[in-house]
Amino acid sequence: MFAYVAALAGLGCSRPETSSSGIDRSDGRVPEFVVPAVAAGSIRIDGRLDDWPEAPSTGAFVSPGDGRPVSRSKVPASARLARDDTRLLLAVEVHDVEASSPFGRDEVDPHIWERASGVELMLQPGDGGDNRDYFEVQICAAGAVWDTRFDDYNQPVTGSGAARRYGHQEWQSGAERAVSVEPGRWVVELALPFASLAPSRAALPPRPNDVWRANLYAFRDGQREASAWSPILGQGNFHRSTRWGRLRF
Repeated sequence: MFAYVAALAGLGCSRPETSSSGIDRSDGRVPEFVVPAVAAGSIRIDGRLDDWPEAPSTGAFVSPGDGRPVSRSKVPASARLARDDTRLLLAVEVHDVEASSPFGRDEVDPHIWERASGVELMLQPGDGGDNRDYFEVQICAAGAVWDTRFDDYNQPVTGSGAARRYGHQEWQSGAERAVSVEPGRWVVELALPFASLAPSRAALPPRPNDVWRANLYAFRDGQREASAWSPILGQGNFHRSTRWGRLRF
């Protein structure tokens, strides 16, 4: 989560677009994704992608630091998003040939960013142009979840050492999730209830044409290897919501 800041400074489908796709987000523009509405139950949260044929892809993730295509990445990734009446649906496919995690599925808030192959969703309901009232959900290759919410940019952070807490870790996303790990790739699916994001300054569930801010990451090796939907381009760390992409409902 925070460890990668220093490194920046000094997720049954075809292989996603990689560096050969030519996707380059180094020009500073943040990507926008139109989230399609699907019928409840049409997408099963089972770690497979065979029921996502109508959902568009983000295309290949890029370098989190400069937004350029990631050559020789250990975590080339792409994602799909959709929504039903009550949930935001996410699938991330990561072509990590050595995906691993030391955690058990039911461990509570393990430090995924430090020790596991993982994916991360940063989400701010609404597009307020500030860094207030946002959420973070990480899932590792074993299906364990670390989730929290923040009042403002990187705040609050309390305690120290093993007792250090990031944001309001008592918040629980209530997300349904499933992970499948196959040779050469792993897939995570997530169904996040809109109701878990209350209270929120944005309408819940989102209305047609509402815009939220979000970002997506795939990582491993203590985040020394990472790829992102929208790069941060030196503007703080992964928590800088003005560098996140836009989800249009």
